[in-house]
This record gives sequence, C-alpha cells and structure tokens, in this order.
Amino acid sequence: MSDSKFDDTEMTLDLADIIRVIRKRVRLMVCIFLIAVFVAGVISFLIPPTYEAETTLRIKQPKDLADSLLADVPIGNTLVTQQLMSTYAEILKSRTVVEDMIVKTQSGKSKKVRYEDMLDRITTEPVKDTEILKIKVQAGSPKEAKSGTNTLVDCFLARLTTLVRSEDAAVGDFIGERLIEAKQDLDRAEDALEQFKRQQQIVAPEAETQALVDNLSKLNELKAENTVNLAASRARLESAQKQISQEKGEFIADSPLIEQYKAKLADLEVELVSLLPNYTDKHPKVIATRAEIEETRNKLNTEIARVINAETPSMNPIYQGLLQGKIQAEVEIAAANAQTAALNKITTEGEEDLTKLPAKEQDLARLMRDDSLAQDIYVMLAKRREEAKISEVMQPTDVQIVDRAVLPDKPIKPNKRMNILMGAFLGLLAGSGLAFALEYLYKTINNGDDIDYYLDLPVLGNIPDFEQSAAMDQRRLRKQIGKLIPKNEKEEKA
Repeated sequence: MSDSKFDDTEMTLDLADIIRVIRKRVRLMVCIFLIAVFVAGVISFLIPPTYEAETTLRIKQPKDLADSLLADVPIGNTLVTQQLMSTYAEILKSRTVVEDMIVKTQSGKSKKVRYEDMLDRITTEPVKDTEILKIKVQAGSPKEAKSGTNTLVDCFLARLTTLVRSEDAAVGDFIGERLIEAKQDLDRAEDALEQFKRQQQIVAPEAETQALVDNLSKLNELKAENTVNLAASRARLESAQKQISQEKGEFIADSPLIEQYKAKLADLEVELVSLLPNYTDKHPKVIATRAEIEETRNKLNTEIARVINAETPSMNPIYQGLLQGKIQAEVEIAAANAQTAALNKITTEGEEDLTKLPAKEQDLARLMRDDSLAQDIYVMLAKRREEAKISEVMQPTDVQIVDRAVLPDKPIKPNKRMNILMGAFLGLLAGSGLAFALEYLYKTINNGDDIDYYLDLPVLGNIPDFEQSAAMDQRRLRKQIGKLIPKNEKEEKA
C-alpha cells in the first residue's frame, strides 16, 4: 500500500490543510458567496410583502357544565380550557365562518380567495395557562389584514350566537304553536264552566266540591309542568335531529349503563310525582328524591359524554354536542312520558272521589278541574316562551373580544435581513463545500508544493516555462520604457 496522500483511506484533514485549501480556492468561495447573497436579496425584494393582523379573545368557562361534553371535568381544570379552546378554534376555522368572512371581505374583487387558501392564512394560538386565544390573519396589505381579522371574529361570534340560539329558537317556535292551542283550550274550558254555572244557576261550588277541586289542583299543576317539559324536550330533539341529519353517518349510544340510568331516572320521576300531591316541596322525602334525581341525571350526562368521546373522537366537537343533546332530549322525553302515565293513574284514582258527589257537582268539579289545568298549562307555556325569547336575544358571553386588530406596522415576510443572512450562510457553506470537493476529488500536481504535499518526495529542481518567462520579461520592459519616456521629454523641454 502506498504511503502517499492520494490514498483516501489514510487521508487526514488538519488546520493547515484547511487554510491551504481556503487560500487556494478563495476566489471560488467568494464568488459563490456573493452570488448567493445577491440572489437572496433579489428574491427578497421581488416577493410581495405579507402583513399579519392579530386579535385576542377570552374564552370563559361555562358556569354550568352539567349538560356539556365536559360534565365529568371539574370547573377550573386546565383540560376544560384546552378543550374549549380547541372547540372554538375549530368553529372559527369552519367552512361556514371562513366563507362568510371571504364574502364580506372579497366582495369587490373579481377573483375571490378559496376556502382552502384562506384557511392557510389563519392561525389560532392559545396563550399557555390563560383563557386567551390569539387569532392571526395574513393578507397582502395592512388594511386587508386588519379588516380580515376583525371580520373573521365578527363572523365567528355570529356563528356561535346562531349555534347557541338555534335550540332556544326551536323551543320558542314549538312552544309558540303550543301556546295558541293552549289558549284555545283555556277559552273552551272557561266558556264551558261559565255556561254550566249559568244553566245550573250555580254561583259558587259546594264546600265539599271546592275541597276536592283544591286537592286536584296540585295534580293539575304537575300535569301542566309535565306537558310543558315534554313539549320543550320534543322541540330540542327535533332541532338536534335536524342539524344531525346534515352530517354524515349516524351514531347510536349503545351503552347498558346509559339504559340503566334512563330506567332509574324514569322510576325516580314517577316516585316524585306520587309524593308531591301528598307532601310539600320541603318534605324530607321530596327533597331526598329530587337530590337523587339530580345525582342520577349528572351521572347519566357524564356517561353519555364518555361514550360519545370514546366512539366519535375524531368528529367535530359541534357534532358531538348535537349528539349529546339528542340523547339527553330522548331521556327527558322518556322521563316525561313515565310521569304522564303516573299522573294519569293518580288522576284516575282521584276521580273516583268525584263519583261520590251528586251528578251536578260531579260535572261542576270536572269543569273546574279542566279549567284549572288549561289555565296552568297556558301560564307555564307563556312563561317558557318568554324565557326562550330572552335566551334567544341575549348575546352569548362565553367569548369576549379583548383586543381588536389594528393596522400592522410592517410586513412579517419576506424578512429581507433574515433572507440575506440565510443566503450568506448557504453561500458560504456551498462555496466551502465545493472548494473542498474540488480539492479532494480532483487531485492534480501543478508545482513543487503539490509534489511535496501529495507524494512527500523531495523536489530536485523546477523546469521554468520559457514562454511565460519571456512574456513576463516583455511586460517588465514596457513598464520601464513607459517610466523613462515622460522623464526624457521633461528634460528636453527644460
């Protein structure tokens, strides 16, 4: 094996070698460095500027999480905030919100930005350990960036308001229709009672009849409340099913624990109905039963949330909420139907006492009972409708604007200084790499120094290049003649 440095297996690189290569290839390295810097500078000045505006929102935790997807997480937990941030960020980037923002900001332009392209310009960034969500939008000018960011937030709040109010609106419309029917039933009941009194010439019912009607009034109130609750639950179910039908696929909460909680809740509702006609709201049995109902309802909601999160983890959080609302509405309807059956049974037992009265008193008691029931239903429906109207017009306060976007002072890209520095670094790296590659891939012997370096042999002598030496001598002679001519001319003039 040869001991020369042409053998790559024995090649070493020390500081002296590096300095020698740099001195030998310095022109190449400088040229590549300058070219890279020049190209980076040209590209930086040719790329159109991009501006970015920023706004901040505060995402507040709901006060009551019992009916939400986060019912099993304690209020104040950072997991709640993180999931809320993720949910609202998904809503903000949804097609409905972004396309609405595009329509409002790109209305005067011939070519509108596509949803996918606009989505790349939007950035959401939660601030760690806070309830603050930063929203950034990029555009070609400061005005467009500011307008786009503020419009996006406004469209997001409008969409959020629509989602929050959709259920209240559906319940309000449903109750409004039911309220018209209830008013008609009340008018008929009042007319029938008044006509009966007039025909039978009754001014006031007998004491026994009045006492029996008073005993049935509590049942009437419970039936009225149950009727209103059933109507509201059906409205919520119809609203949830309508929105779910717009999504792909269908989900069935197949959980034995959910079915067990549903059955237990229905039994407890029936038990409560059987207690209320005989006890006041402050009776220990009534209080204990209501507490158990609340506990069972919370456990049921927690199990529903767990099943939905486990079975549909990749689904939109909005769709998950609709699924939970649908299941909860079905549970409420089942409980209300169980109450209806229990109330009808109790009412039937109470009506047996009416048969002990004279025929005229029986008819009067039934008419008074129907009138009382119709009046209670109408009053409760009217109250629920007003509550739904108030909820519908109220602005959701879970999301608050902390700072609106302002005109950005300077573009965020291209960063000319950074691009030039990066070009300089890459040029230096490329130049050095090319220099060392040429040095070690293409080894040639040009002079005695190369022989000493590569072959490690003594140099006995150099054969001069006579043509090159003659050319150099001629250049030196011309320079000397050029210096002498001006001097002789001056001497002659003198």
